[in-house]
Amino acid sequence: MRRHIPNLLTASRLLMAIAFFIILGFYDAEREAGWPILDVAFVVFLVAVCTDMVDGYLARRLGHQTVLGRIADPFVDKILICGALAYFVGDQFIIVREAGSDLVNLTGWQTWMVVLVIARELLVTGMRGFSESQGISFAASWSGKIKMILQCTAISWSLFWVAHWTDGPPWTHLVRDILIWATTVFTAASALVYIKRAYDLLRLPPE
Repeated sequence: MRRHIPNLLTASRLLMAIAFFIILGFYDAEREAGWPILDVAFVVFLVAVCTDMVDGYLARRLGHQTVLGRIADPFVDKILICGALAYFVGDQFIIVREAGSDLVNLTGWQTWMVVLVIARELLVTGMRGFSESQGISFAASWSGKIKMILQCTAISWSLFWVAHWTDGPPWTHLVRDILIWATTVFTAASALVYIKRAYDLLRLPPE
């Protein structure tokens, strides 16, 4: 039973991702909901991220690293991250600061950034599926792990910033923007590592 714990944690993370999206669906920057939506979403997101760290550790500790785990774990991660970013560029996070002024997205994320991140994730998912179908492990690289940490940090900060710091100290706004740009650039750059791995895979002679 213990060896199935990592996969059970992955499944629970999928459920938490769904709950996270449902909670975000109640948020609207232009009106008060009467309950701390973003704080609840923030906690759910952090718990989901923690299960990601724990299930990978347990899979290695228990010696139960399977093809299912190598595919399902990053797949659920991508649902959580890409789904959060899709919500972040939605209308519910957009406000008009002053009459006649331009629209402002409170999260700081821009549509092209989200498209770039999603494109990278889809590309790597396709490469991973092909590699595993050939019986070759396509586990996450060090760059992929750093990318995930950056994404989770940037999303968490954006959530907390919108919930508590929209009129807060200027440094919080600066940190938000630095995290967003660092995440976008590193996410795009990390794809090069996987493209190189896929290229080397395609060059392997057929068995």
